[in-house]
Amino acid sequence: MKRLSAYLFLVLFALQTPSWADDIRDFEIEGMSLGDSALDFFTERQIKDNSFDYYNDKLFTPVQTQHLPFFNTYDGLDFDFKTNDKDYIIHALYGTISYQENIKDCYKKMDEISLVMKELFQDNVTLAKKEVVKKPSRTGDPSGKSKATYISFWFDNGDRASISCYDYSEEYGGLDSLIVGVQTKEQNDFLLEKAYK
Repeated sequence: MKRLSAYLFLVLFALQTPSWADDIRDFEIEGMSLGDSALDFFTERQIKDNSFDYYNDKLFTPVQTQHLPFFNTYDGLDFDFKTNDKDYIIHALYGTISYQENIKDCYKKMDEISLVMKELFQDNVTLAKKEVVKKPSRTGDPSGKSKATYISFWFDNGDRASISCYDYSEEYGGLDSLIVGVQTKEQNDFLLEKAYK
């Protein structure tokens, strides 16, 4: 099946927008999809050098990369793989764009992307209600002043696509950003039930 590219959502939504998708693995961020091996895009050294240890449970390992030459749309790209997987299969994938100048532009772009996703995914997902969340575990801001706003699309098998805007407090100093992401059910369950316990 033809893969979908998040690039289409962020550059005028023009010309060749596919009509529907029934599998989240058809959705690409910088040419990558869930189920791909990260070794097809990064060296093992790049993966290890950019791995982080911020989950309390070690089932998955997060990787954060920024401004690599093959990034066409995003400032940064993050992904998670199972910690002991030598093939580095991607279970979660996130593209990030900075909105430090004007967070209102982030919310506008989030709404635009959600309309396109709704059309693409059609009957195969449920659109979750947009919510504003003020939780330190979501933003990393211990003061609780930062906000995270999410729109989520849940596939019938439990996989998830999402768009979010992070509006960090001045005290915390985080980088306001838009994040477009996809996650397998297993990795999403991990985040909800184990990652920060």
